[in-house]
Amino acid sequence: MASTDDPKGRRALAGPLLLFLAALAALITANSPYGRAFHAFWHDPRALAGLTLTAHGFVDKALMTVFFLVVGLTLKRELLHGALRHPRAMFLPLAAALGGMLLPAIIYHVLNPTGPAAAGFGVPMSTDAAFAAGALALLGRRAPRNLLIFLLALAIVDDVGAILVIAFYYTSHFRPAALLWAVLVTVALIVMNRRAVHGPAVFVVLGGALWLALWRAGIDPPLSGVVLAAALPSGGHAHGAEAAPRPVGDRLERRLSPYVSFVILPLFALANAGLAFHPADLTRATPVLAGVFLGLLLGKFAGVGLVSWLAVRLRWAHLPTGVTLRHVQGAAWLSGIGFTMALFVNGLAFASGPDRAAGKLGILLASPLAAVLGIAWLWRSGSRRPPDRGEDAAAA
Repeated sequence: MASTDDPKGRRALAGPLLLFLAALAALITANSPYGRAFHAFWHDPRALAGLTLTAHGFVDKALMTVFFLVVGLTLKRELLHGALRHPRAMFLPLAAALGGMLLPAIIYHVLNPTGPAAAGFGVPMSTDAAFAAGALALLGRRAPRNLLIFLLALAIVDDVGAILVIAFYYTSHFRPAALLWAVLVTVALIVMNRRAVHGPAVFVVLGGALWLALWRAGIDPPLSGVVLAAALPSGGHAHGAEAAPRPVGDRLERRLSPYVSFVILPLFALANAGLAFHPADLTRATPVLAGVFLGLLLGKFAGVGLVSWLAVRLRWAHLPTGVTLRHVQGAAWLSGIGFTMALFVNGLAFASGPDRAAGKLGILLASPLAAVLGIAWLWRSGSRRPPDRGEDAAAA
């Protein structure tokens, strides 16, 4: 997650900017004379330590485990000690996220009701928190701080929804015996948590064992990062001058977040955003392209915006301090930036071929357009927003 503590917003912008440049570089290279060599670099198998793997597989299966670990640790911190610890504060982003997941999936399903293409319903369900936070940082004071908290909470719930969809739908060749080993490793992680183990080494070893067990069980192994995050000891704020050692979960989140933002996600973009345009293939997969594009762009906006409006009008939820419904509608546009998780799910939903290429193109078209519309909407809304008194206190 991009930090927004920097007054000038540079930290919030640096990660998304690098991610954007990596995706742009991948697109340009894939459609250049070096496109075939670029594709071969990522997809040709190589032998390493007795294993055969590709650079693309290493990024998607190994490095993205660290991404899921940081996502899980962020979610855990917000639920236990942050802005989401109060059920009433959580209801609006929770309801908005559910609307923003269901409507895009429905739009996609209407356009792709049967056949292999139907598996792509999970692609337009997610929001890229880093890009969305970076878009808000561009607006500076024209976007209330509490709108960022709302948007990050929405994105976190989106991530949880995407994780559940991956775990229960995009799982193949299920092997119960290997899953039993994964359960035993998870129990061992819980025991280490209960004993308040502070050294990270034992958790790294058990996390590696869990990754291997999930892989053998037929479950996408990066999900081991989420399970590991749930099991890692984490705490609130330390008390007193002689505070106890910072829990291993907190230390890992702080240390790994920069590597996720500035190394892992740009590598993921380089490995996954390189789409060589073949019009004939894309024509045969037009419903997939339309389903992903409309699901992300219109489905997200309508789902998040309408559910938020309904929850506020029916008094089921209250708007955060300094935030109006127009601000929420701007955030609804930004929630259509699906990029990272959408590309990840796209790779699971479709085998290599026209459907995967069409889904990827839908993501790459919808995400920047959603960003532009969200920024423009919030820019026009910013001059009319109420004073931001109390925002910092509410966001603390």
